[in-house]
Formats: sequence, C-alpha cells, structure tokens
Amino acid sequence: MPHKLMSPYDKDNHRCAWRYDFDASALGDYSVHVKAVMFQGFDNIDERCKMVPIPSRNYQFDTQNANKTLEGDLERLESKNYDFVVDMARWGNFSHHRGISGMKMYSPTDSCCEACTRTRNCRMFTFPGALHFDECELYFNEIEQDLDFLDRENGKYVGRARGYSYVNQTVQSFPDIRRRRLVINASEIKKIWPIQNIGVPHKGFPRSGTAAISYFIGCGWSSTLAFENPCHYPSDDLIFGSGKNIVEVVGHPQNLAHAANVIRSCRIEDERLDTANGRWVRYPYPDDSICLPIVPDRAKGFRGFRPMYRGDRPLHCWHREDLTKLANTCAEPGCPWVIKHRWVTDLKKEHNWYGMWESYDCQYEEFGDDRIQQCVDQKRISKIELKGLSIRDVVKSYLTPRLQNIKFTDAGNETLSVVIDTLKLPHQLWHLSIDDYRKQLEDNYPNVTKGSENYWLTGFYYTSEREPYVQVDRSLYYSKVAWDILTPRGYKMINAFDVTAAFAYDTDAQADGMHIVGPPMRAVVTKIFHHLCHDALLSATS
Repeated sequence: MPHKLMSPYDKDNHRCAWRYDFDASALGDYSVHVKAVMFQGFDNIDERCKMVPIPSRNYQFDTQNANKTLEGDLERLESKNYDFVVDMARWGNFSHHRGISGMKMYSPTDSCCEACTRTRNCRMFTFPGALHFDECELYFNEIEQDLDFLDRENGKYVGRARGYSYVNQTVQSFPDIRRRRLVINASEIKKIWPIQNIGVPHKGFPRSGTAAISYFIGCGWSSTLAFENPCHYPSDDLIFGSGKNIVEVVGHPQNLAHAANVIRSCRIEDERLDTANGRWVRYPYPDDSICLPIVPDRAKGFRGFRPMYRGDRPLHCWHREDLTKLANTCAEPGCPWVIKHRWVTDLKKEHNWYGMWESYDCQYEEFGDDRIQQCVDQKRISKIELKGLSIRDVVKSYLTPRLQNIKFTDAGNETLSVVIDTLKLPHQLWHLSIDDYRKQLEDNYPNVTKGSENYWLTGFYYTSEREPYVQVDRSLYYSKVAWDILTPRGYKMINAFDVTAAFAYDTDAQADGMHIVGPPMRAVVTKIFHHLCHDALLSATS
C-alpha cells in the first residue's frame, strides 16, 4: 500500500513509496513485478447515476442512425449531435465541455456515468457527444475546473489536440515530460461509428454517494480511459523496482518440512480464497520424442491458439505451451492497438514453457483418459455440463478435449449429472450491486440434490476494466460472497482467481485483461477432475 514518507531535512519534500510483503517459500531465483491496477479498489455501486431521457428532437437524432451509403448523412447526424451538446451546455450554464472516446463502450449509460463520476468537477454528462467518435460529453462550470486536463507547468487547459500519435510512435519518441496526452487518436483506428444500439439519447448526473470511488489506474484496457490515459508506455504502471531479481538461499521452514514428506491430497476446502496457498512451478521442457511436437487444436473453441491434447501421450505432455502464440488475436475494435503496445513479462517470449500450479499445503492428482473413464464408470456420470457465457467458452475449450475419448453412462436412474458454472461473473460485476448479487444467488441456486454434483468457478484476476465495475477487487469479493452462499447448499468452488494472477498479462485473450487462457485453464481443468474423481478412485482401489 502507498505510504507518504517525509524527508528529515525538508518537511515539505514528500514522496510516495509502495511497500509489500514478499515471503519466498522456496529456494531459487525470483523476479517480482508489481503493477498498479486499482485505487480504492472496491466499489459497491449501490447507487447509479441519475439519468434523464432527452425529449425528441428529430428522427435521426433520436435513433442515432446514419445511412453511410447516403452522401453527407453521417455529417448531418454529427452536426445535430454538436447542436445538441451546445444546447445542453447553454441549458446548464456550463462554459466548458469535452468529449470522451472510449475503446468500446458496450453501455454508454454505465461508461459515461463512471467517466463523469471519476472526473473531478464534472457536473453533467450526455450521450452522444459533440464530435466524431465521442460516445459522451462531460460538462464543467468553467475550463479551469477540468483538472484532469490541466497542464500544471503553465496552469492552462491542455485540450485534446496534442500532435502526439501513440500508434505511430517508437520507443525513441516517448515524451520526456509525463502529462496526460491523447494516447490513441480515435481517428487513427477503425472504430464502430456511430455507436450501434446506443438507445435514446440521455443526460445524466454523477453518482453522489458517500462511498469512495474506485479508479482503474493501470495501463490496460479500459472502456472509458483507453484513449485518454496517463500511460505513455505500457510499463508506466510498474511500481519502481519491479523486475529486479531476488535470490532466495534460505528456504521457508514450512516448505522444507513439506519437501521431506509426502503431502496430502487437496480437498475442496483448500480452494478457499482466504486460505489457498500455491504457486506456479516450472519444470524442464519434455523432449518432443516423448510428447511429439506441439500442434494447434483445430477443434471449435474460444478463439486463439491451443496445443492439441493427445490422449495416447504421457499426461504431462498436455501442460506444455508455446506462450508466444497465445492471446495474439482480436475480436473487439481497438484491440489491435492494445496488443501492439501492451506490457508483458518475459514469459511471453517462451516457446517451450512447461509448468504446473502446485499448492504448498496439498497435492492435485493428474488423471489421464483411463482414470477419468474409470471415474465416470465408478460414479455413473451421464454428462458434464458447463454453464455461463464467454468464460464458460474459455473453460470449455480446455475441458472438451479431455473428454473426447470418454464414454459417459447412459442417463437413467442412479446416474450422476455434473455441472460446472462460471456464474456469468463478469456480467454480475458489471450490473449488480452486492445486495442484488446476493439475492440473485439466493433465488437461483437451490440446494444441490441427489443425482447432481455442482461446481462453480471464482472470478479471474482482472488487470483491466474492460467494462465499468469489472475490477479485480470486485471479482475477489463477489467470489467470497458466492462461497458463503453456495457452499452450505452443496456447491463446490474451484479457485480460478489465484491461478490466473501470474498469467493475467501474458495470456489474456484479446489483451483485454479478463479472458485468461493457457496454463491457468489447464490448472482449472486439473482441479475439476481432481475433486470430481479422487475420492471415487481412492475408494475403488481400497
């Protein structure tokens, strides 16, 4: 956490320092990277911005539609939007206003609300904005109050015209002076415009609650700040001193004790977020003569590269990865520029990476096709069903290949149905307050009954704010709420939060800091099969 340290020689000479505890639990070389992601991280959003629909002006303005095949139609819409903003400024007696152009705003209502709430002295917002590519407009009493665009060297408003292109810059052209600049000029990218399905134009007012406002301060994907961002370079959010190597020559006593003993098998209680204790362990890369060369999985799944699973090879071969090929494709407008300029660790350079997630306190057992088939037969499993939205598709891409050689029991009496649910958690973070989320869980997840075994995944470790409120602190807190409510009802939690943290910058699909693929998903699948099958297979051999 940040601490303000005072010089003994000058009481007015303050500096900000970051202090964190690092307990090396194993011998070896460590490289520690610390990134700033959130400030005042948890925001309950129990209050939304007050929204007021705009009275009808004309059909084109009301619908925000422009016929791009009709010459001048887009310009006519933008002229009407500009006139509308001028009218709103005159109505509110606002002498200064400026637009916001985000990476992609799925919901201007939430995004513009947050942009205004987090911008100092913003009094009102509207959507659409005045200019080409502006989703919303922020209004101020006077230009001097727009502090986020104030040049502190001369006390003047910086404005949006910087003559500074993030897209075309090189390392040598990075500015020496750190101030807010237009990181990516919206005219430099192929952005969807006008906004699709924006709905009826509105005006709104910032949230006025007393709770602390959370701010995304990282250099990753943000729906509202991607174009107007304090980061010149993706490492700008690295805490000073990050990346330095630490050599640990004295092992943690607890870990040394574990090394001398065979540790127990992990139980479902070991997934708890407040007690889970593990790390990624890298091993020597298996020879291709044993595992065969990596080839891409061509089966339908979440976009991007995945090594093919081969059931006829030793199971450990499945954990090999070419990290250079992961998370290099895009599906969203603006994503190509994030991918080109994102920060990654040295892991991203690894063609031959091989490692696994391991707990300090217990052991996850790996099961191959033969053992999974034995588990299915022993428990009479008729199906394994995945629920959720995009995160479900990510998990499914890694789970389905492990089931391709498995024959399930015909459904009937005394058979078992397995459900794996991602709870649609990113969407819940986006749209629901804590109280609403608790009610949603209580109303829609009854007690697990005989004939069903239900698992659910925690939220991932998010390093972005692709949509408002989809933040790492909320992901952790909402996952703990789900544990408290669902565990007594018979649902079993799989901790995906911890395993995604180390790879959150290197294997995030679309560079969005949210859809984590690669090794963490193999760890999740390993955990699922361990908890599903370990006890059944143990009883079968005893």
